[in-house]
Amino acid sequence: MVWTWSPRMPTHAPGRGGAPGLVGRAWVSWSAGMIPCSCYSSRPRITITARSGGTVVPFQRGPVASCRVPCPGRGARGALRLAALGLGLLLGMGRAPAQESRAQEAGVPAAEVLTLERAISLALENNRLVKNAALEAAKAEDGLAAYRTRLLPSLDLTALESRNLTDLKFRFPKGAFGDFGATGPIPADDTEVTSPGKTTAFVVGRLTQPLLQLPSVGLGVRLKALNLDLAREKSRGQRQATVAEVKQAYYSLLQTESALRATDEAVRALRELARVVGERVAQQAALKAEDLSVRSRLAGEEHQALQLRNALVSGRERLNDLLGRDLDTAFGVSPVPEITPYEADLKAARARALQNRSDVREARLAERQAETDRRLKRWDYVPDLSLMASYVTSYNVEVLPRNFSSVGLYLSWEPFDWGRKRRAVAESSRALEQARNATRETESQASIDVGLKLRALPWRRRRRARSSR
Repeated sequence: MVWTWSPRMPTHAPGRGGAPGLVGRAWVSWSAGMIPCSCYSSRPRITITARSGGTVVPFQRGPVASCRVPCPGRGARGALRLAALGLGLLLGMGRAPAQESRAQEAGVPAAEVLTLERAISLALENNRLVKNAALEAAKAEDGLAAYRTRLLPSLDLTALESRNLTDLKFRFPKGAFGDFGATGPIPADDTEVTSPGKTTAFVVGRLTQPLLQLPSVGLGVRLKALNLDLAREKSRGQRQATVAEVKQAYYSLLQTESALRATDEAVRALRELARVVGERVAQQAALKAEDLSVRSRLAGEEHQALQLRNALVSGRERLNDLLGRDLDTAFGVSPVPEITPYEADLKAARARALQNRSDVREARLAERQAETDRRLKRWDYVPDLSLMASYVTSYNVEVLPRNFSSVGLYLSWEPFDWGRKRRAVAESSRALEQARNATRETESQASIDVGLKLRALPWRRRRRARSSR
């Protein structure tokens, strides 16, 4: 508490006591010159100033046309009376926060104190977006493992069971199986064998090993590997974004709580001041306008306190959502330690950003994906050649052999495609050009962003230093 004797002579407009608005530390000024009485126009003024964390209580400034109320006292006696009144007001302001704090401690159960490090750990463990990004990376890893199996031989098993609607007739001409000197032609005459309609079955097994497709499959494996790297990079970027959101929400809660404490102190001071001014208005020692001014400021501070309480509840729900837990989980926040100043030149900061930023790395991976996809499209011109071994067995089929097997080469080629392959290659080339442009744009935007933030550091440090005074 600071007592100030001001011998300055006020004019006939004695309403000069007061203080500005919110300035980080609140101070309340009570002045004998606040009494709108012309008999104080030549008297010295006593000012009592209390400094505490919170919002200041400003008084009305401006001239008063004439004195309309009786003077409460003359000379030093009246000034000392006002000083005693101001001292009582300030002592009441000092007792009110302590009483309210004890009441809150008695009525509100202790909540969990959530540190910033604990909040970040919970978010990385339980945040739903982080989990989905990790699952996406796991899916890409499974897709890569599945695609690699195309390099290995494939086994295909086919079964067919059917019933003939008509009899099967097989005709064998004379000597179809040979003409021998001892026996003559076999068969000796044209022979017809009839197989009645019945249920038959065929089972075919094929073992195929790709040959000319191996380079194409290798490019596909590389494309899947790039997709896995991209998914992992997105997961890393999501983790970084979640950490940044948690920090922002945590700092916002600290700021809101600090502002709410200051506003509550201002509300308590204004309520006491409104009570005192109301009594003085009833005693005709103050103007009604002063009472209305104080009550107007009180209403504004109460409205501000309500808004801050709503923002505090919303901020806690937002942080609980980021942590992946119930929105109604009660917790408190603790002050964070002083941040170590970051010193770096612009060139080094940009080089580090281009190397480590998630969006830049994602753009570069997308460019490599587009390049690999174009190479893969060009392999569509090459025919498919595979080594194939097959085995066929039949059931309930007469005349034909029951089992037979074969080994050979299988070729598949589409020589005429009406320009489809050429258009596909052109499309992939344009996609590659787009990816390159996107990479350059992302790198440029990252460099601009680093420059803006690095140049804003000194200003932010100065503002932080001013606010902490």
